[in-house]
Amino acid sequence: MAIGDRIQNRFTAYRDIHTGVEVERLTEPGHVSHHMYFYNRMSTADGKKLLYCAEHGERQLYLMDMETGEAVQLTCGGGLDDYGGIISTNDKYIYYRQEKVIWRLEMPGLKRECVYRITEGWTGDSWTVSDDDHYLAVIETLEETLPKREKGAGWDFFAKTCLAKPRCRIVYIDLVSGASRTLVEENCWFGHVQIRPGDPDTIMFCHEGPYDLIDARLWLIQSDGSRYRRCREQPDDLILTHEFWLPDGSRLAFVYRETTGEKIEDIRMINPDTMKEEIWMRCSPYAHFICDRQNRYMVGDAQGSDVPIHLLDSEKPCEADKGKPEEVRNDFIYLVDVEGRSEQRLCYHGTSWSAAYGNPQDSHPHPCFTEDGKYVIFVSDKEGTPCIYRVNLQQKGACAR
Repeated sequence: MAIGDRIQNRFTAYRDIHTGVEVERLTEPGHVSHHMYFYNRMSTADGKKLLYCAEHGERQLYLMDMETGEAVQLTCGGGLDDYGGIISTNDKYIYYRQEKVIWRLEMPGLKRECVYRITEGWTGDSWTVSDDDHYLAVIETLEETLPKREKGAGWDFFAKTCLAKPRCRIVYIDLVSGASRTLVEENCWFGHVQIRPGDPDTIMFCHEGPYDLIDARLWLIQSDGSRYRRCREQPDDLILTHEFWLPDGSRLAFVYRETTGEKIEDIRMINPDTMKEEIWMRCSPYAHFICDRQNRYMVGDAQGSDVPIHLLDSEKPCEADKGKPEEVRNDFIYLVDVEGRSEQRLCYHGTSWSAAYGNPQDSHPHPCFTEDGKYVIFVSDKEGTPCIYRVNLQQKGACAR
């Protein structure tokens, strides 16, 4: 297949037996499909187009019409960052990384241009674009300092990479002038770079790795390299994850999970200007969570096991187990009413959390909202292969208060 080719997805709807909400499967189980990383802008402003990845022979990015299921292929060739696509705020471009280049693809003409070439000898696995489409931040890692990682490996790389203390740096690029500068460089594994909405001079990132091996997860730095600072302390029995900026940039939010004692789990927020921390509400054990663009709701994917994701078995669901009664754990998608500070079960995602499909992230639900706030999108392999699902929040019972 080639850039510009079209495929037809067939939607299938079912009624969730636990909540009564209708869920639609957008892709078919014959191949791996997933949307972009959950805090990336992956739908158009009207919520009608979805940027996603599908493996038809090889993984490529597609743009799906969410009304008809038709999707156009956007990329071809190898070396694709299959989770890193971003739709620009004005819906005119799609940014993606392939091999050593971050491209800007014009819509609908599919003309592309290089906006940044990753330094030779370095990787650029984590990158983001500011909400005004003016700046790009990239985490580059010196390849020779990384432990060898086999293709298709599971979560064994996670601790190995953290312990290797690879040489990492954050590069900040002006997409208008092309000027770039390094903000920080040190022997520490960096990840999840995110530029603050409304304030492109403030960048959040994490010290990546298992919670009991890192010094602290949450960090901020300014675009001139100043004020490199830790957001909060993190003892080695505490998990802090999966941080994101609120849409107005006023605070960063994260899940606080204790692994000892009372094992409290709650949503917390930090004001990046004062570093004041707010305990916002108790919550179920979310692996990932995010809020909609309108800040009316949050959505999280509960993990039925209390074993951290990177320690779960990487085996695929056994063929012999298919057709047997499904074990119902707390593997639900939860919807949080922001005003009421309360959560409700939206639907059962039932994923295996397996790392065995080619990318360790493939079966993670990674729930998120379309830009118009009308749908929740998530991934699950409960039908045999990672597929994309959606729930219409306008249906009766989906947003009960």
